[in-house]
Amino acid sequence: MRRTIWSLAAAFVTTIVFGSVYVTLQQIGRHEANIAPAAAASAQVQQTGSDIMTAPRLELTPDSGLFLIEYGQNNTPLSTSVTLHGSVPVIPDGVLETARAQGTDTVTWQPEPGLRMAVVAKHTAGKVVVAGQSLAPFEASDSRALAILAAGWLGSMSVLAGSYGALRLLERRQAGHHND
Repeated sequence: MRRTIWSLAAAFVTTIVFGSVYVTLQQIGRHEANIAPAAAASAQVQQTGSDIMTAPRLELTPDSGLFLIEYGQNNTPLSTSVTLHGSVPVIPDGVLETARAQGTDTVTWQPEPGLRMAVVAKHTAGKVVVAGQSLAPFEASDSRALAILAAGWLGSMSVLAGSYGALRLLERRQAGHHND
């Protein structure tokens, strides 16, 4: 009975450890997704007054790179480097208002199913500069980490189950020898 409890406790602790590692890696990846948009928004804030539109607009896709949108005081887009189905994407007003009130806002934005973006909004001189990028590469990395950790967890559970089974078999054999 004690071995069963110890084996179950070991399985529980192993599961907690692998789960904690996954959550930690997922959070690190999600925060890393904000680095480039935050840098781009900060750079654009420093260049307030310059137009974002110096190149053709990107279409917002899971593969699109970094984008910028500048909003005026009434949350109307002033300039953009990206479109969604040919139109300027609409960032939720709450993101823009939070950026105005707190100086910055960092969110995951899903303009449509299957399209998730890491977005950083920064307030400057009555405007809000929004920078973002697709989360697709970060989510792909997250999926790979999950697969690796799941394989490690399964391997660990197999070792624990095998050792539990071997100990039970050894106990039975020893009990059989004592009865002889």
